[in-house]
Amino acid sequence: MDSILGMPLPVEDPILIFGLCMVVILATPLIFERFKLPGLIGPIVAGVVLGSSVLNVLERGQAIELLGNVGLLYIMFLSGLEINMNQFRRNRDRSFAFGVITFTIPQLAGTLIFHYLLGFDWIAAILIASMFASHTLVPYPIISRLGIMKNDAVVTTVGGTILTDTVALLVLVVVARAFEGELTTMFWVSLALAMVIYVAAVIYLLPPLARWFFRNVEDGGKSEFVFVLAVVFIGAFLARAVGTEAILGAFLVGLTLNRLIPERSRLMTRIQFFGDAFIIPFFLIFIGLLVDVSVLFSSLTAWVVMISMLATNVITKFIAAGVTRRIYNYTAAEGWVMFGLSTCEAAATLAATLVGYELGIIGDDVLNGVVLMIFATCILGPSVVDRFGRQVAREQDEQQYEPRQAPQRVLVPLANPATSEALINVAALLRDGKSEEAIYPLSVIAEETEAEDTDNSVVAAERLLAHAVVHGVELDLPVNPVTRVARNPASGIVEAATERRISDIVIGWNGTRSARQRIFGSVIDQMLEQAPQQVWVCKFDHGVSTFQRLVVLLPAMIDHNPGFYEAVRSLKHLAAQLGADLQGYVVGDTAEAYRQHFAAVPIETSSGFTEVPDWTGAIAHLKGAPSDKDLVVLVSAREGTVAYDRTLERLPQRLADLRLSFMVLYPSERGAHYFGAAQPLALETLLSPERVLLDLTTTTYEETVDTLLSQVIDRDDPRHSSLLKALAFDDVGYASEVLPGVIISHARVPKLKGPRLCLGVHRRGIQRDRSDRPVHVVVLLLTSAQGTTQDHLAQLADVAQYFSRGDLLEKLMAFTTVDQLQGWLEQQALVRT
Repeated sequence: MDSILGMPLPVEDPILIFGLCMVVILATPLIFERFKLPGLIGPIVAGVVLGSSVLNVLERGQAIELLGNVGLLYIMFLSGLEINMNQFRRNRDRSFAFGVITFTIPQLAGTLIFHYLLGFDWIAAILIASMFASHTLVPYPIISRLGIMKNDAVVTTVGGTILTDTVALLVLVVVARAFEGELTTMFWVSLALAMVIYVAAVIYLLPPLARWFFRNVEDGGKSEFVFVLAVVFIGAFLARAVGTEAILGAFLVGLTLNRLIPERSRLMTRIQFFGDAFIIPFFLIFIGLLVDVSVLFSSLTAWVVMISMLATNVITKFIAAGVTRRIYNYTAAEGWVMFGLSTCEAAATLAATLVGYELGIIGDDVLNGVVLMIFATCILGPSVVDRFGRQVAREQDEQQYEPRQAPQRVLVPLANPATSEALINVAALLRDGKSEEAIYPLSVIAEETEAEDTDNSVVAAERLLAHAVVHGVELDLPVNPVTRVARNPASGIVEAATERRISDIVIGWNGTRSARQRIFGSVIDQMLEQAPQQVWVCKFDHGVSTFQRLVVLLPAMIDHNPGFYEAVRSLKHLAAQLGADLQGYVVGDTAEAYRQHFAAVPIETSSGFTEVPDWTGAIAHLKGAPSDKDLVVLVSAREGTVAYDRTLERLPQRLADLRLSFMVLYPSERGAHYFGAAQPLALETLLSPERVLLDLTTTTYEETVDTLLSQVIDRDDPRHSSLLKALAFDDVGYASEVLPGVIISHARVPKLKGPRLCLGVHRRGIQRDRSDRPVHVVVLLLTSAQGTTQDHLAQLADVAQYFSRGDLLEKLMAFTTVDQLQGWLEQQALVRT
């Protein structure tokens, strides 16, 4: 077609070209999704129709080619940026295995087919096979939209891309040099040396540069976004300069910046929006413009090449995905997603095709056949991923571990405009990615005597909240601002939290001393006394997104808090969002118990735990660590709880004096059922008279546990011996001394019908290796292994609260009958209600 409505074709006006592309990017996904097809296919098909071989409206000019190449690099950058690094490290063997399988099978099969069946020489056959042995993550935007970027099969496939594309591009370089007769020893040495220097420079120089920039340049996030774009494309260019391809450089930059750009951050939102809405669709249009439909009607060879390449690609990639699925026991849907991701050809394939064509290794027929194969695979791959990715997403939702029953609602009291953005950022990081609940910024206005003064304060508060709302929108968060007028600011916060069923409160602290303060100051201290919610008190010296390690300080007995399980979940979620390692320091308690508690929450994080004897030792560890890379989280306890100690009141100021960035986390004091656990049984219900032994005469701790355990499980039962060994000998994580002389031992037991509690009182006392004093009271709690860890911890916390009273030992030693004990328990139940 030469013209339309008197306008010569193809269109040459750059403004009209850009306008037409915008219409394509807007309309075609909507049209294709209306017909239940992936919207990603729309721009590709539109590129074919508008290209020179059909309507001749658009041609592959410099502008579109530039934006198309930029879009390709952006896809590779995003795939590296959004990958879960903890899963990537854990799955690196799987990624390597899949990369070897999905490259080797197509490369060998393609070389043999094109040499022996189609008559190409060895160099051409090897080059053509490498074109479909690699793959490009064209369907990745679908993966991102479905929220399955962190699925094991997806991470394995994305990781395998590094190997396949690297080897394919090395094959291209070697073939080109061999064809030109320049395959010398010096070539191999220079290539290896250049790649080592490039990779080392990106890995070791880029993170400190990016961290310094993010901490020191603040202009609303604009410079951060431009900095990232500059780094991506300069890194891609340098990769090409050292002899590889730009796509590998973009992918490596994405991996390197992965830990510095949290998933829930303003910068990540902008990066994803720019890619999904603008630059990646240009790459898809560019692929469509490459297709020359007329070749299909003028050359039989192009058909033969295209069908041979497409069939070999689809069959061999399907076999590779199937083999990997069976090796690692992925589901059928995950196997199809792996196939859909790995069957698309674009980046390395285009590079190999153009280089081979320019050198004369392949001719026009192969060139056009390759382009048609690229088009076909870019239609097939997204269709497969869209269909089976939805099934993977559903399976992933069904496998969520002990989800919340109550909504997660985060309240953020604000008073200082300078810290409002940082607190909203913390709330965004703590918020579950699948939650539909809003963030609640709160401003509490002190009620003035004069109404006019109160009105002026309300206006000022609304300006502060408006800034928080805008920042929340930038993070793509639902925000519901709240303004309250109250005589007491702490009461205003607590009332707002109660009315809106808040689960978490995030509040800032300036770290300065005050004559009236006990821990933080009058407002926060009063709020902690009145609010049972999980509370995060934050003091930051710089942006939260630049931390590399989450250092968690855990006081003794904190695992007996009713909200400890939810606190662990929140800490691991925060570490995962930051891409940070988690290092726990367990003060005055056994590290193994906390390692088990954290392992029970299946959020992928790299974590380790160290025992320290006292808080002086814990502070010494912090002084020796690089403070600018660590975010310290002190898990504290409210007064009157099992884990409370007066030392905890002084620790926030000691951390502030060290000039550390830190948060103090107070786990929720609500019943654990609020977070999805079963309601714990009351002690008077749980403790049957036949399982109470008030006059034990045993001689060892092992014999005592054996006696109590036999009240529930017979000694002939196979479970008895293994439980006894765990409780009496390997009791790390199974026993806690809630008071001097009072031990609570606990375990989850297979095939146990409901929780069982045993109580033994030994008046003379028995020795236990891990106790300095004689043990007089042993409490044994057994729950069913079929229940959840959260249910077990909830029941344990409830039991621990009963047995942590200061006068408990004296009272239990005074009881001579079970009736006296039960009467006392009933009185305690009335007091608690």
